[in-house]
Amino acid sequence: MIDLHLHTTASDGSLTPKKLVEVAVERGMEVISITDHDTIDGLEEGAKRACELGVKFVNGIELSSEWNGREVHILGYFLDPKDENLKKELKKMQKARDARNYKILEKLAQYKMYITMEELQEEAGGNIVSRAHIANLLLNKGYVYSKGEIFKRYLGIGGLAYVPKGDLTPERAVEIIRENGGIASLAHPKYISEDEVRLTELINDLKVAGLEAMEVYYSNFSLKEVIKYKNIARRRGLLLTGGSDYHGGNKGNIEIGDGAVPMKVYEEMEELLKNRSSDNS
Repeated sequence: MIDLHLHTTASDGSLTPKKLVEVAVERGMEVISITDHDTIDGLEEGAKRACELGVKFVNGIELSSEWNGREVHILGYFLDPKDENLKKELKKMQKARDARNYKILEKLAQYKMYITMEELQEEAGGNIVSRAHIANLLLNKGYVYSKGEIFKRYLGIGGLAYVPKGDLTPERAVEIIRENGGIASLAHPKYISEDEVRLTELINDLKVAGLEAMEVYYSNFSLKEVIKYKNIARRRGLLLTGGSDYHGGNKGNIEIGDGAVPMKVYEEMEELLKNRSSDNS
């Protein structure tokens, strides 16, 4: 019915925003959200095509941060893409990402793996250049045999060419979304920590910053895991969100709609926004 976690060529997906919306409609989606990494560049095109095809569209984003040596992604929903403060924050992140990419390429060169920034920018095709684009080039150049090997040995945390994300904390990521007026949701919690105590500590800190939801429906979660994260979210007073984390050909075996997100998720998010408006009036 709905998919609130989709990536396009504006970040590290393989479909343009327009094409992604068209495929989502073909797959029967009624509500979708483009949540590209650290950018809102694909929202205007996606929203326009969604309007033409009669599907509800939620302006979204996925902000990347780090916490105790682990990656933490914060999803933002119902954003105002015209907000100048948000644009400034995203420009800062892009500069930090560019600096990180240069360092990664320098480390790869130490292992006789040569990629230029020009090649990387051409591979990305947009303003956001990610490790997924680096992985594609390493694979295409024959330096490695699989993307799994690339991230395990080189680009993942602890890898030979890994460079920490930067100084964006998950608390600040949540604050950026809330300052914009959006709903902040903790993405795919399983990949942060499977230790419920540690995860709850993080959630408590993020709630202080304004966290209101957590992604519990996810393409790679088993039914047991969905139930686990539902219970954690409910105990902490968080709304439930979900989506496939679709990247097209850049992340295989995931299709739009995977995760089986019920319409109730979207309805409860809308209700939260209505209650906010009532409180402020």
